[in-house]
Amino acid sequence: MFNRLLIKVKFRYLIVISIIGLILNFHLIFLSIGIFCLKLFSKSKKIINLILFYIFFTFSIIDFLSPKIFNETSDYITISNIEYDINNYFGYHPKSNSEFIEKIYLNKNLIDKNKYSINEYGHRKTYNLNKKNKDCIVFYGGSIVFGQSLNDDETLPYLVSKKLNGMKSVYNYGFNGYGPHQFLAKLENKEINEIKHCKSLIAIYKFIPDHVGRTAGRRSYGEDSPRYILKKNTVVQRGFFSNYPYKIIMKIRKNIRNSKIISLLYDVSKVNGKDKKIFLKIMKKIEVETKKNFNNVSFINIIWYENLGVWKNSEKEYLKIYKYLKNKNHIVIDNLEINENIKRNNIPGDQHPTKKYNQILSHE
Repeated sequence: MFNRLLIKVKFRYLIVISIIGLILNFHLIFLSIGIFCLKLFSKSKKIINLILFYIFFTFSIIDFLSPKIFNETSDYITISNIEYDINNYFGYHPKSNSEFIEKIYLNKNLIDKNKYSINEYGHRKTYNLNKKNKDCIVFYGGSIVFGQSLNDDETLPYLVSKKLNGMKSVYNYGFNGYGPHQFLAKLENKEINEIKHCKSLIAIYKFIPDHVGRTAGRRSYGEDSPRYILKKNTVVQRGFFSNYPYKIIMKIRKNIRNSKIISLLYDVSKVNGKDKKIFLKIMKKIEVETKKNFNNVSFINIIWYENLGVWKNSEKEYLKIYKYLKNKNHIVIDNLEINENIKRNNIPGDQHPTKKYNQILSHE
């Protein structure tokens, strides 16, 4: 009777330790379960408990050592002095009125050096001869729009602005890790001072399938991004993904990614039907909000199908999203037959587009 009571008390201990482990590290869960099984073995001498101890103890060791064992090193090293600020409405962005330098090394030799110039609105600078032109183009999306690993004069918005030569003002609302939800948050919260003078607006969105996961909060780098939820068949903003209590979910997801054992059982990055619906609702609400703020609005979607091959056959998985994107004026990148060596910069862990790629696309 006493032994059963002891086991019951220890089981409650186990639950508490497991909850802490869930928030901190999964190897703590495996370790605590292993110790519990060892305690059961010491009381009952049942061999199954000893086997379970070895199994969970092994899991604990694997999870504890996996960051060191599976930490892939690269001959490429990127060093950047970029700084961030947090806006109360749309989240993180590069620090305003700043210039940042990024250096890329291969085998300790400097192979590339890029400058990121950020204007007073927290956006990357473009080539605008007439900043008060009433006819405007705004690009939005992630790092491909922003121009990661490219100089200021090599980004797609800059090159389009230069080709137009003052006929339209062009703005770059993209940044690393962004999706369409940052742009929607800016529209809804009137954080559009840079383009509020515009009368006609062409909104150009560059889509990659990973944006669906970003709008759903399934990416660890998007904590300080606006979180949208479904309510009465539309989307409404509910703070950031880093706000409590949702921050706990983000923390648990991060720990699942870090656990080699749990990751084999559950892919936390995989999106579901609700995530896709939220993404689609965000895109549709962007249409509504832009039309509220500007007299004449049109849309162009640039679709990149198979970035790095990780989204192969993505059109089948995201059928409704692709159908929506193609209902607007759109450009399919893979249809342009751009050489892969031009399309991507071939820097391991980077693989963003090259200047030559943006030149071809800006012409298109």
